[in-house]
Amino acid sequence: MPTASRPPAPPVAPGRLPLIGHALALWRRPLEFLDSLTAFDPIVATHLGPKPSYVLTGPDLVHRVLVTEAANYAKGRSFDKLRPYLGNGLATSEGAFHLRQRRLVQPAFHHQQIAHYVDTMARLAAERADSWRPGQVVDVTRQMLELSLAIVTSTLFSTSLDASAAAEIRHAMPVVLHGMYTRVLDPTNLWHRLPTPGNRRLADAHDRLRRAIDHLIHADRADHADHADHASGRPDLLSMLLQARDADSGEAMTDRQLHDELITLLVAGTETAAGGLAWLFHELGRHPHLDRRLHQELHDHAVLPLTADQLPRLGHTRRVVDEALRMRNPGGITIRRATTDVELGGYRFREGTEFIFSALVLHRNPRHFPHPLRFDPDRWLPDRPPAPRGAFVPFGAGHHLCIGESFARTEMLTVAATVASRWRLTPAPGARVRGVMTSTNHPDNLLMTVEPRPEAD
Repeated sequence: MPTASRPPAPPVAPGRLPLIGHALALWRRPLEFLDSLTAFDPIVATHLGPKPSYVLTGPDLVHRVLVTEAANYAKGRSFDKLRPYLGNGLATSEGAFHLRQRRLVQPAFHHQQIAHYVDTMARLAAERADSWRPGQVVDVTRQMLELSLAIVTSTLFSTSLDASAAAEIRHAMPVVLHGMYTRVLDPTNLWHRLPTPGNRRLADAHDRLRRAIDHLIHADRADHADHADHASGRPDLLSMLLQARDADSGEAMTDRQLHDELITLLVAGTETAAGGLAWLFHELGRHPHLDRRLHQELHDHAVLPLTADQLPRLGHTRRVVDEALRMRNPGGITIRRATTDVELGGYRFREGTEFIFSALVLHRNPRHFPHPLRFDPDRWLPDRPPAPRGAFVPFGAGHHLCIGESFARTEMLTVAATVASRWRLTPAPGARVRGVMTSTNHPDNLLMTVEPRPEAD
């Protein structure tokens, strides 16, 4: 045990460079770098610039920071860098304002509301799958990104999204997502100020996205005023947010607050589910026996198109989703900053120290998940030992648990079942798939061949 007077510093991750620290490794090979940190337990120092940040590799420490001792931590500097794009929405806000906004947004993600969204999810997934042809080679990552964006926009803006606004959002979102990740990794905080072509594209895309969302808010607010007696029956999330009132003050959200929450939900709800689904189909393509089990379950227990009451029957499909979220977690990294002097893992840290946790590091730790690189949905069977608290956190934990967790899980389950009921996706010959990190972890060059299901499958 470290002494109280002079505790030793945590080990430093290999590959640190002068001035920029590990930023280059996170830029060039982020997944490989994060994977290397599973060798350290329970904490390891990394540098995104001259100052150290500490990656928490022990699940008990993650649980303390996110849940039991969350009052001692605030969001780190990465969220400060995101604020110009996300405003003061749920992803970036803190304290009493965060709790107020979360209470206002929460009803839109109630399980009854999500059950209503299943019809939209299943319909859009079926339309996407039905557009493919036998033998066609599809870029699954791109297909899932487009599908996920369609699902999010249709459930957010079902009453007011016209073709022009939809096109603006579809074109702008990938540029904004990539630009945000680049800015987070910049250790100098200078790169985003340079008039580079990439920065100009980002500024233009962000402006177009902002104007499209503001247009939708104004159009829906006007429609809400014109049809106030029917507004309560409208199912889309924007309409629910327009009607939300603070329980104490009775006040509604301003247009600015609505804008910040909507762009946050768009960003959070697009790439995470898309990346998770892309990895899921990649693993099913690599493991045909698991794909056959999934299809057999659909044949035995589901009637298509899927409805919300059928989803609980799909136990194997749900375990495939969980295993994709574990082994190939699409999330990035999360940073928390100590607001007081703290102790973690036997080390003392001063106020202002930043701590990082990565679900990918936690989920691929062999101490908690035997054979972590083996895609094994059966590890989630009820009779298997559960993972310790903090070891499986695909959507975070505590007060900052992603408000869209149930939405994302339901989307992944619905899309996986709908697509797999129609097609088997097999790896395209010669395609070399690799994981890349933009704002999330997703597979690149995921080319797969669309094959009809054999009758006996």
